[in-house]
Amino acid sequence: MNAMVTSITHLARLDPPDTLRGLPGWLVWRFEPNANPKGKPRKVPYYVNGGRRHGVQGDATDRNQLVDFDVARAAAARRGFDGVGFALMADFDVVALDFDNCVGDTGVVHPDVLALLHTTYAEFSPSGKGIRAFFRGQLGNLKAHGEPFGMELFSTKGFVTFTGNALPHVEILGNQNEVAPVDDAVTDLVRRRFKRELEPRTEAGNDDAPPVGLTPGQLDEALGVLPGDLDYDQWVQVGMAVHHETQGEGFELWDTWSQRSPKYTTREYGLERWNSFGRRGSGPVVTARSLVRLANENGAHIDLHGPASAADFDAVAAGPDPDFTPEPGAATPKPPRFTPVPVAEFANRPAPEWIIKGVLPRAELVVLYGESGSGKTFIALQMAACIARGVPWRNHKVRQGRVVYVAAEGAGGFRNRCRAYAQHQDLDLADMPLGVIADVPNLLLKDDALALAKGIGRADVIFVDTWAQTTPGGNENSGEDMGKALSHCKGIRRATGALVVLVHHSGKDASKGARGWSGLRAAADAELEVVRGATGRLLRTGKQKDGTDDLEWGFDLETLEIGRDEDDDPITSCVVVEAQVPTARVLRTLGAVEAIVNEVIQEFAKAQTQGIEVTAVIVEAVKRMEEPAEGKRDTRKQRARKALETLCSGDAAPYWLHDDGTIEVM
Repeated sequence: MNAMVTSITHLARLDPPDTLRGLPGWLVWRFEPNANPKGKPRKVPYYVNGGRRHGVQGDATDRNQLVDFDVARAAAARRGFDGVGFALMADFDVVALDFDNCVGDTGVVHPDVLALLHTTYAEFSPSGKGIRAFFRGQLGNLKAHGEPFGMELFSTKGFVTFTGNALPHVEILGNQNEVAPVDDAVTDLVRRRFKRELEPRTEAGNDDAPPVGLTPGQLDEALGVLPGDLDYDQWVQVGMAVHHETQGEGFELWDTWSQRSPKYTTREYGLERWNSFGRRGSGPVVTARSLVRLANENGAHIDLHGPASAADFDAVAAGPDPDFTPEPGAATPKPPRFTPVPVAEFANRPAPEWIIKGVLPRAELVVLYGESGSGKTFIALQMAACIARGVPWRNHKVRQGRVVYVAAEGAGGFRNRCRAYAQHQDLDLADMPLGVIADVPNLLLKDDALALAKGIGRADVIFVDTWAQTTPGGNENSGEDMGKALSHCKGIRRATGALVVLVHHSGKDASKGARGWSGLRAAADAELEVVRGATGRLLRTGKQKDGTDDLEWGFDLETLEIGRDEDDDPITSCVVVEAQVPTARVLRTLGAVEAIVNEVIQEFAKAQTQGIEVTAVIVEAVKRMEEPAEGKRDTRKQRARKALETLCSGDAAPYWLHDDGTIEVM
């Protein structure tokens, strides 16, 4: 049962558990000599584009170059790497346990290690002398040498190789697809080896109850309706609830609300009480559920999405009591939230409001999507600028407002596009009230979503470019992941008052709409598609809750020189110019070599859309081209370069060839 497997399973046979397969944390690796002649070869991680992994692990640049398992495996096989590896990120909620020298010469696994592995996927390391196991949870990043075996934990950084050499009992027990939660056996071993006490994973204080997940707007609503003369115990309970919900960071909310009370003393007194919340032995746990209950009793309507019971419906089945008479001087009770109105009154209500009439509604969420190189960012910038300036967009009326653009993908390129727009419109950027955020928020994380809303303040429109870059580590096909990020977008809308426009990619089949989870389209108030055809580009409305579908506007991208660099070479970018709606929407048929080069660039573009090295593309394309007959001159490199230059030429080119020898997906 403990027989050692020493060979690395062929790449084509690798099959990780589904929990790991879909996470965008995969890369490739190869053996490289150790600087110490007596040391074993090093396993060095690389991105699938061939560049060595470097910089800050987990930042936007790093995450943008990590891919899913299938892409990494294909790259490893294609480029001759020794294997694939998995990079650990905090939001993956996965911990890898790496045991070194725990397999004896006879193939027997150390009993302390084997005791942990009966519930989860575990495999032999590349050397066959170690064991790797994956669990759900986090245990930190720790390393211990010495007897009886080395042990290393990876939770939020680093990478581990994936060999596919599963322990024999994994298949016997049916654990090939299991990544089990961290259990007591694992934590007991961690305590013994690392001489440390593991605290329960909590979001605030020492309790095990997670935050409810209130949006900033819901917190404001809850505190806004509470009476200002609550007694001391109620005041403390509200503070404990806010402390727990905000993970100890919401003191200003509680203190601002407290100042409404005539009993308010000093900020220092409140801060002293605040700092006592969440400590061990500080009293019972109070979560935001108690805050919501108290707020709803005072007129709020905060729904925590709990199902209503039969008794709840029985209580409202009879409707209001017709004989009820309020006491003299008592306040008039509020009417029910959902009260029918006569159809004549409904039909004469004001029409829906627009930011760009007929195009961008004054609503919660709009998705603007298109294939790589379609020009969707240029269209988004043009719309953002028109709104900020208060000028018509394509003869459609515009309601002027404050605009914030989250340039989460290619901030340098976006900078040049702003300069090109200003030059084309003959205006000074200082006169355009458009704010840009170049940092990349993770909208899957509550802290980032709250920080983004707080940083923006009040606004009218927020462009998020792109949706994929602001949901790193999330599964785009997962309703759980994308639903969480969308909930945060709606919270940002609630806090800022702004329409949120998500700039997104098309799926593999562009006819099926935006990439990923179908619930994204359902959640959007409007959907706009950018299409690139052989004779031009167009923008069309694919969905409008309160407008007209299938409206179309043609446009082209015009190249402008916006300056010179330190070598006196031109710096260029593009701007949107009006054009007729193209009659054809199918790209021209590519030649055989063009198709190969295009395929290579598209594979590289899964990890990066800028800075793709021409040399790497040519080398890879040559590998895929048919070798010349014996005695014939090898012209594959020249033909590949010519095909690349053709793909980068003309107004309809899908790629831009920079002077520094890199390619950008347009």
